[in-house]
Amino acid sequence: MMASLEFEQLQEEEIDALVAVYPDILTQNSVAAGKEIKLGISIELETERKFDIVSSSVVDTSSPGAEHNHSSQLHTSGSVPTTLMHLPPLLINIVLPPTYPQTKPVIQSISARYTWLAPALLRKLAARLDEMWTPGDSVLWQWVEDVRAGAFLESTLLPHPSPNILFSHLVIHQANTKQAQFSAQTFKCGICLSVQRGVKCIQLDCPNADVFCLECLKEFWGMCVSEGEVTKVACPGIECVEAREKAKNDSGDVGDVGDDVIGRVLNKEQVTRWKRLRLKHLAEKDPSSVPCPVRRCQAPVPRPKAAEDNDAWAQLRTCDSCGFAFCVACKRSWHGPNSSCAITQTKAFMEAHVAMMLPKGDPRRRALEGQYGRKVLRKMAQEYQGEKENQVWLKERTTACPRCETRVEKSEGCNHMTCYRCTTHFCFRCGTKLQTESPYAHFSQPGSCYGRLYDIRLPD
Repeated sequence: MMASLEFEQLQEEEIDALVAVYPDILTQNSVAAGKEIKLGISIELETERKFDIVSSSVVDTSSPGAEHNHSSQLHTSGSVPTTLMHLPPLLINIVLPPTYPQTKPVIQSISARYTWLAPALLRKLAARLDEMWTPGDSVLWQWVEDVRAGAFLESTLLPHPSPNILFSHLVIHQANTKQAQFSAQTFKCGICLSVQRGVKCIQLDCPNADVFCLECLKEFWGMCVSEGEVTKVACPGIECVEAREKAKNDSGDVGDVGDDVIGRVLNKEQVTRWKRLRLKHLAEKDPSSVPCPVRRCQAPVPRPKAAEDNDAWAQLRTCDSCGFAFCVACKRSWHGPNSSCAITQTKAFMEAHVAMMLPKGDPRRRALEGQYGRKVLRKMAQEYQGEKENQVWLKERTTACPRCETRVEKSEGCNHMTCYRCTTHFCFRCGTKLQTESPYAHFSQPGSCYGRLYDIRLPD
């Protein structure tokens, strides 16, 4: 039979070993029944796992196997799916009797922060831990390792009274845990190549997960913003830069970073300028986009991908920035597909007015003059006539790029054109997109452009 001092020494050695490896998970107090141990054990899964957070009102959480039984049918029934690797801590209160480890330790309570684990699973975990103990063997270390590994998580269902609230807690906890782990490590900056602690670095969400020190990234991005190089406010890693160069003709941008990352690196004035330059760049990149008519917004609104020219809904635009739905023709709030906008009708009358089809005494002409004023109407008619002549000139003298529709004028040279905006190769005579690898093959094939590489098209 062991003496009480030997039991106490074994307990102290086990506790010291735990504290040496996990200094923040254990607190202890002396109580009448022995030694009270409080463990706060965070769950660190080996790999990410998919979980479904469901309302506890539709799951019988009184039975330990209920979550597993309902798992398949509740996967799509109001569940909130998420992928997790770091779960909030379980709080375990234990009393070590004076004769532990010869005597069984008493688990007084187990609770989960944010109540992310159902009561039935907590009871099942307590029974699992009890079964691990054998007389004479220390078991605290085994308990801690088993809980940390999440070995008790047999089901991927997490019942909770408010699934969306629990989802928010779990996502925030995972993000904070990852950031804490990142801050405690050291990394080599991809710009200055110096080794820095993670707390002074930032990891970008790019294909290579490149890491840079904040000072280098702040200096580089700040210079790009001040010089108007908005496309370079992205991952400056070598592989990401090369990938962006190869994909510059595509719609996707490799190594792009989110607004939250930009806000962490740049100051308020730089962020404001960056946002303005980015909107301008997006508008130039997509010629079909139009600025939002809301004065305080002015964000570029692209043409819907599914829109067709003969579709009654083709004039509808909805601003992603402020949510304003408007007509692309009249720039007013959306009036529906079956109603003509006022400007379209006015332009029809102005065209008739310019063509001198309406005599001075015509009631329709007098009505327009009364509505807009004679001078204003005359100015509008002149602008309309000028725009009409401009469209005729563009049609006769220019050819639209088949990719971005930017119109290009040619005064001399061959008919092989390269769009200055999107670098697409095309034929100036017929507007056909040419193959980048062999653009001149088009002029050697049977058709209207055969042998016409240097043919200059002039208006009649």
